Amino acid sequence: MYRDNNSIYSTAHFDEQPVQAYEHTENGYHNHESYQETNNPRYSGAFSEFYSLKCHGTKAAIELKPSITRKSQWETVMLEAANATGPKQFNWSDKTSIQITKNELPHVIAVLLGIKEKFEGRSHGPQKNKGFSMIWQTNGNTTNLFVSLTEGGKPAKGVPISGMDAMMLGHMSCVQYIRNFPGLTSEACIRSLEIMSRHNV
Repeated sequence: MYRDNNSIYSTAHFDEQPVQAYEHTENGYHNHESYQETNNPRYSGAFSEFYSLKCHGTKAAIELKPSITRKSQWETVMLEAANATGPKQFNWSDKTSIQITKNELPHVIAVLLGIKEKFEGRSHGPQKNKGFSMIWQTNGNTTNLFVSLTEGGKPAKGVPISGMDAMMLGHMSCVQYIRNFPGLTSEACIRSLEIMSRHNV
């Protein structure tokens, strides 16, 4: 159990209760770095258009959606977060968006599926001022995954996520990852992550 409230992995959020993730199919979208052109439909990968998963906390919410890199066409996911403005209301117009990189995606999948305890990504965005962290934390009989996004000049956005919700986010990420490797099965992918984790990779 982690108790350092000054740490990026602070447990001060445990007053919040995780809220179940759900499929999000809004009839609109925001431009971000995964789009090929601003007037193109939003990339959806293996999923239906506008598919995403959201998890709401009392102070912030996160959203995970399929994404693809512009240069290498690497299939991945976009992690976004917005701070709360009131009960069940969130300021998505001032969200922080982070596209998970090629090297980060296996670590993110491993954490979401409970294979690794934690992972942290830094130096995202044109100004290299965005980052994210994920860590499993236990408080009493409750174990949640705490996900936090940071961006220079903005308050951190953190949400505790239940184990089942983390698993669903992991499944989405895994589906996107294996699209980069024709013939790779989800079982082989997860097995590889388990082996790498044992080697502290």
